[in-house]
Amino acid sequence: MEYYNLLLKKIEQIEKPEKYGPVLGAIAATGLAAYVVKRVLSKSKDDKFAKGLEAIPTPRGAIPYLGHIPYMGEMPAHKITKWHQELGPIIRVKMGVQDWIFVSEPQVAHELFATQGAVTSGRPYITFGNGISGEGDRGIVFTDYGKKWKNARTAILNILSPKSVAGFDTVLQREADNCIHHLLEQTDLHGSVNPLMFMRCSSINVILAAGYGLKGVSSPEDPRFKEIIEVVELGLHYTSVVGDFSSYFPILSFLDVIFKKEQKMRDFLRDLSNPLFNKLLKQARESEQDSLVKKLDLIKDEYEIDERNLRVIMSEVLIAGGDTVSITTSWTFAILVHHPDVQKKLADEVDAFITKHQRTPNFEDRAEFPYYNAVQKEAMRYRPPVYFGVPRKSNSDVVYKNYIIPEGATMVTNIHTLHNDPNTFPEPDKFMPERFMNDTRSMYTSGNGNVNDRDHFVFGWGRRICPGIYLAENELFNSITRVMAQTRIEPLIGPKGEKIYPDLNDFKDGGSVLLPAPFKIRFVRREDRVVIGSSQT
Repeated sequence: MEYYNLLLKKIEQIEKPEKYGPVLGAIAATGLAAYVVKRVLSKSKDDKFAKGLEAIPTPRGAIPYLGHIPYMGEMPAHKITKWHQELGPIIRVKMGVQDWIFVSEPQVAHELFATQGAVTSGRPYITFGNGISGEGDRGIVFTDYGKKWKNARTAILNILSPKSVAGFDTVLQREADNCIHHLLEQTDLHGSVNPLMFMRCSSINVILAAGYGLKGVSSPEDPRFKEIIEVVELGLHYTSVVGDFSSYFPILSFLDVIFKKEQKMRDFLRDLSNPLFNKLLKQARESEQDSLVKKLDLIKDEYEIDERNLRVIMSEVLIAGGDTVSITTSWTFAILVHHPDVQKKLADEVDAFITKHQRTPNFEDRAEFPYYNAVQKEAMRYRPPVYFGVPRKSNSDVVYKNYIIPEGATMVTNIHTLHNDPNTFPEPDKFMPERFMNDTRSMYTSGNGNVNDRDHFVFGWGRRICPGIYLAENELFNSITRVMAQTRIEPLIGPKGEKIYPDLNDFKDGGSVLLPAPFKIRFVRREDRVVIGSSQT
């Protein structure tokens, strides 16, 4: 992944004596002292993992201070999957000087993160996430498990409940229609389009409308969009490994002073992030439209949520809701270009509904769309928007079979391994919507149901499961069904008339999310689309 490569480049630069002699000397001196301390402390640390009858398996060859990171390559999840295949469903990996426990089987993850969730729902310290932005246990995503988190979590579940989200159906449908208009327009103007930025616009508009009661951005060139996306991307950067690398390599923490890491984070919060969200909250309260902000205002005293906490919560709603859905939709488009037969079945399903009801569908009609349900679930399994769950922390010793995971350990689900396990998903390297044809449940229901019947694992587990599942799948349904009702998604045409398809094995790391490499496709209006008010196609 990109941030690992950038991190290793930083380390390689430090290793060039002709350019970094003074720095290298400082590291050597620090390293000598650290080595002595490490010999004393590492045994104590390892002893915590040795409390159980068996030691948690760990890959060979960890390098002092760097751990296993140099072996991970461009896609760490792929390497960790290989280690799981060699060592089993629960492994211990050295991330710099930190010990991370990776989990790769549904039953193991369910036992650890749901059944024993009372002691495995904490969060490790992340300088920006819960040290600066979420200081004082504010927010939800990075906040440690405790009373403030429980109160905030309960409040956000209240305002993102299916009943609450249903009140924004008109907004969700309008934004889906606007996005399709832009995709068709861009294809007409330029011959093709990269859908990601337009899907980001659409997702941000949904959050602006439903979350803040505000009018959305007009295009990726809109100054408001650029302002918001800058805050989104910098926020993701500061919670990534590169943005917080001294947490993983404490021996290099003196570089934080040189590069002023924490000062840059605080400057970003003061100068960019806080002003943006203060402005959005003020506009939301002045708006005549209903919004999640207004709903949260009504219950904030009951749940002891102060203004600063409310700002952090609503910033997380925009960042998480705006990016994950847009990336999922872009992956779905990239996949569908490769499968015109799947597009045809989707279009037939939508056409049948429109012919029968003489209107476009909405999420409440999803029971009449078994094939769409299967396609969307398989798309999220096949190319998920994330490869790892947000790291958790054990708040006391955790017993699993003959293993003991010590208090304070970082625990992570490896979604790549989970989604590519042939025992759970036969022939996992193939896109096969039919594997979900008999599963008509919503992803919201599946995520909160029996672990043996889950469709995918993107939304997490137990107490930390994503609170915005219902809103996300509502948005996905509106976007995909409307695209299929009006268009065919075709590959780019090259200069010699050749068809150029998106490379589904080319990824771009987005810090906390997994993006498809930039691609262009064509949205071509269907000549045989069903026109409302006519039975003719």
